[in-house]
Amino acid sequence: MIHGFSTLHPRLGFAYFAVLLLSCMMFNHPVYLVIALVGILVLNLFLDGGRALKKGIKGYLIIAVVIFLMNPLFSSRGATILGYMFDRPITLESITYGALFALSLLNILLAFVAYNLVITPEKLLYLLTPIAPQTAFVITVTLRFVPLLTRRLKQIMTVQRALGYLHPGANKRQLMREGMETLHTLITWSLEEALQTASSMRARGYGIGKRTSAISYRMDRRDILVSWIMVVTGANIMIGGLFGVNKYQVYPRLQPLEWSPQLWLHLLCYLIFVFIPVVMNGKEELLWRTIRSKM
Repeated sequence: MIHGFSTLHPRLGFAYFAVLLLSCMMFNHPVYLVIALVGILVLNLFLDGGRALKKGIKGYLIIAVVIFLMNPLFSSRGATILGYMFDRPITLESITYGALFALSLLNILLAFVAYNLVITPEKLLYLLTPIAPQTAFVITVTLRFVPLLTRRLKQIMTVQRALGYLHPGANKRQLMREGMETLHTLITWSLEEALQTASSMRARGYGIGKRTSAISYRMDRRDILVSWIMVVTGANIMIGGLFGVNKYQVYPRLQPLEWSPQLWLHLLCYLIFVFIPVVMNGKEELLWRTIRSKM
């Protein structure tokens, strides 16, 4: 796993993904969407070799394909009619809009995969604690809840199978009864540990005074440099997006791609911003390969 971008200050990582997600939701220009897709895919590959991406990529692609196929069937907007299906016109504009919307949603889903790898629960707790400590605690517990229950359920089922329960050859009634016993054990275990955790937190005075973080993050020279790059490019991206520099019109007639100096400048800033983590991680990997070659 390459840690270049992940070792930045949590505020910078959170700000990067906030601007990236906003741009994926706001911009429907095809060039911008393709740039975001390439940058997010490369970032996921750098972070963990694409292991987290492989777990959900099939589902994400299915969602994107369904949206792409369903939009022309339910929307007949557009002036360029390509044909008819079930007595409904299929227009070029509806197909294009479905493709752009599917690509935008795919970018958002893939960006959240990278977000979970970079902004860990500890970093999220560090960011939210000064603002809303109780909300930060609830979010952290919620993010931990599902993986913890899944892990405990596997442990309980392993013990029950070792004792002869949950046998595949048993009848449905017996499997249901043993399954309910498994669920009862899981809930009892979780509630008991929750009570112990609450008692421990109360004994340690949680919530009485201002909470401090066990991990201290400090801005260094690299963080300051990256923050300036993000501020300059990110501000240009947001301001240009609000003024419609990269606006792309699909309805009622598909707009041809038109280029202007303002659009080129805006696109350059967006390209730099999206590929900030890619450049950082690529530089670190290149340095690591150089060191290994000299060993």
